[in-house]
Amino acid sequence: MKQNNNEVQYIWHDGATIPEDLLISMAKTAGCYESAKPYLFSLMAHGLNHGIRNYIYKVNEIRDYYHVVPIPIAKEMGQDTTCNQTHHADVARKLYKAMNQEGRELVVTNSLKLLLTNHRNLFCSKTDWAGIYLVIKDRLNGRISKTRFTRLMMNLTRDWWPGELQIGERTLSNFGRCVAYKDRLEAYYDMDNNPWAELCDTYWNLLMQQILTQN
Repeated sequence: MKQNNNEVQYIWHDGATIPEDLLISMAKTAGCYESAKPYLFSLMAHGLNHGIRNYIYKVNEIRDYYHVVPIPIAKEMGQDTTCNQTHHADVARKLYKAMNQEGRELVVTNSLKLLLTNHRNLFCSKTDWAGIYLVIKDRLNGRISKTRFTRLMMNLTRDWWPGELQIGERTLSNFGRCVAYKDRLEAYYDMDNNPWAELCDTYWNLLMQQILTQN
């Protein structure tokens, strides 16, 4: 399994993989620091296992939330974190989260139009919608369901997307048949064999550019 510090991270906690943002939210709504500790342990274990050094900042964020003294941080860690925060992918994700619904729909629509115009060869069948879904879920919104994604894409593309490639209510129902069992819970960039690898990489670059240049 490959790891990239600038991607949405899925953290193992009590037998389940949970998106990083959701796990942090769960820690902050635990009620007290003692109840939040198991989430902190999972964050620290994930950072240690995958070499993500700046996870100490996420732990301290939760400690500070409960008015607990933060863990001291080495000077070089501050330099590493500053570099990570300026990375384009990280900035794009933060900008997207700050957008209202109209802004999010605009950047998704514009990036899909660019994909269709300049990379039509990468989108050859309805099953390729799975690649678009994975990008939005793994890069920007770890909580989005297949059903919600499908409804959103139907609303955004029904008037201009090629008829034979338009997404339908059951388009993503065959996702499991296209992905190896061991990869089904992985983010697309961590899969050993992603059937939509080139599509995902290309679409993310288009979508990221749209987010970063959106006024």
